[in-house]
Amino acid sequence: MIFVALFSVMAGAQPAEEKEAAEAVPPTTTVTDELFVRASLEFAPTSSTIATKLPVELEWTPAHVGVVDLPLLSAQGARVLGDALKNVSGLNVQTGSGVFDYFVVRGFDSLSSGLILTDGAPEPEVTFYQLYNAERVEVLKGPSGFLYGPNPLAGAVNIVRKQPVPAQFGLLSASFGSFGTAEGKVDWNRASDDGALAFRFNGLYRETDGWRDGREGEVVAFNPTMTWRPNDETSLHFNIEALSSDYRPDAGLPLIGGVVTDQVSRDLSYAPPSDNSEQDLLRFQVDFEHAFSDRWTLRNKLYGRQLDWLSAGTLITGAVPARPGFDGLIFRTQIALDNDQRLWGDQLEVTLETVTGAVSHRLLAGVEVSVARDDYRLDILSLLTISLLNPVETPGPQVPLALPAAGDSETTVMAPYFIDQMRFNDHWQLLVGLRYDTIDFEDRLSGTKRDDGELSPMVGVVFSPVGNTAIYVNFGQSFAPPSVRVVGERKPEESRQVELGLRQRLFGGRLSASLAAYEIERQNIAIPDDNGFTQQAGDQRSRGVELEMQAQPAPGWSATFAYAYTDSELTRFAERLFVGFQASGFPTFQTFDRSGNRAAFAPEHLANLWLSKRFGKSLTLSLGGRYVGEQFIAEDNAAELDGYGLLNAAVAYDWHDWRWTLRLDNLTDTEYETRGFGSTSVIPGRPFAATVGAEFRF
Repeated sequence: MIFVALFSVMAGAQPAEEKEAAEAVPPTTTVTDELFVRASLEFAPTSSTIATKLPVELEWTPAHVGVVDLPLLSAQGARVLGDALKNVSGLNVQTGSGVFDYFVVRGFDSLSSGLILTDGAPEPEVTFYQLYNAERVEVLKGPSGFLYGPNPLAGAVNIVRKQPVPAQFGLLSASFGSFGTAEGKVDWNRASDDGALAFRFNGLYRETDGWRDGREGEVVAFNPTMTWRPNDETSLHFNIEALSSDYRPDAGLPLIGGVVTDQVSRDLSYAPPSDNSEQDLLRFQVDFEHAFSDRWTLRNKLYGRQLDWLSAGTLITGAVPARPGFDGLIFRTQIALDNDQRLWGDQLEVTLETVTGAVSHRLLAGVEVSVARDDYRLDILSLLTISLLNPVETPGPQVPLALPAAGDSETTVMAPYFIDQMRFNDHWQLLVGLRYDTIDFEDRLSGTKRDDGELSPMVGVVFSPVGNTAIYVNFGQSFAPPSVRVVGERKPEESRQVELGLRQRLFGGRLSASLAAYEIERQNIAIPDDNGFTQQAGDQRSRGVELEMQAQPAPGWSATFAYAYTDSELTRFAERLFVGFQASGFPTFQTFDRSGNRAAFAPEHLANLWLSKRFGKSLTLSLGGRYVGEQFIAEDNAAELDGYGLLNAAVAYDWHDWRWTLRLDNLTDTEYETRGFGSTSVIPGRPFAATVGAEFRF
């Protein structure tokens, strides 16, 4: 959490062989993608695991869960997590400095209010989450602490990776696109004759020059996995993944008078050559499962995560416009970060199906123990001013502007939890979830020690008056430990949500729709001040309505649509900022009340559409659109990004074992801006881009 607060200064088609094998996996296998049956609607998954840790039909899930399955990921050419999340209602997708995934869910940012998981295990705080090996992406919107502990105040995202299956197949793919972008992927699966032992390997290489000056990047990833099923009741799954990425952070373009200046080209960069972002990520996971009977099962998940991050990124702090005879000026600082994160944990769980009277129960009880280490150093350095119109770097000393921030912390968590899915009859189901987290925190550098213990409950009811209709309501509550930088009494940050929803299937199942209305509140938000102190002087509330639909309007047609209206308000928000120097030379600070303002990057309207038409067995044409409404880029609401709409298209042609693809992004070459930094700069969105690709299945 220290790292989140500090870094915010700078950032603020499945092969047929595989599908057949998946359906043949024994039902006692560890819960993975093989347990899910494809819906008749291509882009409409019928189940998820994120709300209960067990496969549950979406119509009986008392929460608005978003699921983006492999067919849609493949059709859109999704590369990183943000590409998938655009299909989920209520999520505004951005990036952090162009070097890590960042999104806003129901008006709350992912750094302070979200949790990313891979195969049900938590991830390090910030990175680009690659989808080269993803089978599915699931999103649980709202407080998720009842299953996942501290920090998911507004939502949790689970990336479900491809698992070994009892089959022999492989896939090689390559693509080339605009701005010097090239990518190669491999997906190779082998299994023993009896299917007891299976091995799968996924690999990725990608490089790009970037469309903006000096924005080149490279990613290399390997993911070997192995599954052993000695009998029908037991499975053991090993998974290890190594990923290395090298990007250059994007400082963006300066705002002058609250708008992007038209005096400079949109691909111009004001970052020095020393800017960099190098990440090495390692994931290790072992899943064991044994079914003692048809009623109860024991399973264990041992996981490890390691992220090494060396970064230096430029922050534009101000600009002077150009005028005749004067090229203008850009004022800059550089944020240098050296961060090592280590996370080890274990989840031991028992599932039981039983009946008490007329009520059937599906129980999951578990305990999670984890140890997280976070060792970091963050420096804020001065950079020489640079010309607005003709930025040329001049070598010069980098002077620290403040004492370095550093930490060497260890957080130990021990948390029992349980879920009870109670079925009363064909019309009523009740879900109750509860988790209690005991957290021991110690920072060796500051000598800070803290013990926290909090309860995270969730209750949901589903009523199905008829077979194609389901109505649900839920209440949930989550917490996050207070930042160690908070001055005075430290209280846990808390969130509470009430949600009411409706799911409906129409036209013989050719249309599936879900509608949700919610109110979520977050209290005791920690706000960093310019004087170096942090105070819990913030509360935020969001109210909204979300609609998601998947349809097959006619044979060969597939469509998915998502819309969200979000009203996100800072109900209590005060920050103390530097305003100048006194005559004596001492700095002057002033407190500004932002109460009543809209939250940053929380547009009122978000919409996404993807439409595909398959002609025969070979040709598929797709067209997609996305609309993002106006959004403020900081809590002061001083600068607002205009709303924009994007149009994308794709063509896929299957010929024997080959698939050829063409993807066209931002067809209209629309100019738009994405996440800014405070009220000083924004990052221009990517213009028109084309990508051609080929896949070979064997």
